[in-house]
Amino acid sequence: MKVVGILVSYNSAADLPLSLGSLAALPVSDIVVVDNASSDDSAEIALTYTPHVLRLPNVGFGKAINAAVEYLPGADAYLLINPDCGIHLADFHKLTGALTADPALGAVAPLMRYPNGEFGISAGPEMSIAKEWLAALRVDHLVPRRARAALSRSRLLRRLVPMLAYLDTKPAAAIQHTAWVSGFCMLVRREAFEQVGGFDPAFFLYFEDVDLCKRMRASGWRVGSVGTSVALHRESTSTGAVGKNRLYRDGMVVYFDRHGARIERVLARALRRFPL
Repeated sequence: MKVVGILVSYNSAADLPLSLGSLAALPVSDIVVVDNASSDDSAEIALTYTPHVLRLPNVGFGKAINAAVEYLPGADAYLLINPDCGIHLADFHKLTGALTADPALGAVAPLMRYPNGEFGISAGPEMSIAKEWLAALRVDHLVPRRARAALSRSRLLRRLVPMLAYLDTKPAAAIQHTAWVSGFCMLVRREAFEQVGGFDPAFFLYFEDVDLCKRMRASGWRVGSVGTSVALHRESTSTGAVGKNRLYRDGMVVYFDRHGARIERVLARALRRFPL
């Protein structure tokens, strides 16, 4: 399988040795870095790893990936990786192996592990505006961690409350077919990516990966979380907390405008308006 690695940088100089060093150790045919108008030396650092560095205005994540695919077409799949992410060879092979074994899989992602050893959310069920409001109100923090784990193991509750699937962050033997996988580290099949027209340029940052997966599934592709594959996610601070929250809510509104019912669109706009 011919894989091209793609990374989008924005003031990511401190993180690039992790991600580009990781990509350089993988059997990818090429690496493309799209620099979104960084004010640090991200582009210069990227050039020490690959000659394929595109310098663009800050067009956002999805547009940058689309530009990289157009710049270097012809791969069987694209490994999208964030600057603050690293993946080892064995975990990469588990991703490519999943796509090779199942021609119906359009995109897969590894589990997300933080430097402290805890696992983050790298896949999930259908998006729910109720989940977004509960997260904003920090309702989950009212439930002890052990209780949350117990709730997530109940099949009845999982059928009644699909958002409990967000608690599935630990290693698993089988590939879990999910509604979406995170673009923090995503291996996407070129055929599936091109069939749906790539990332929707209406998204600047956040929810573009969820939207892409939804459109791929609507076109007959499956999306999977490879529970035996793990990637490190260091969580860069290139976007401040306030800016990240605003960008996240902006992406949320675009997503529900595209895919939500009227009440979901109203609630999404209300959540963006209130400083929760």
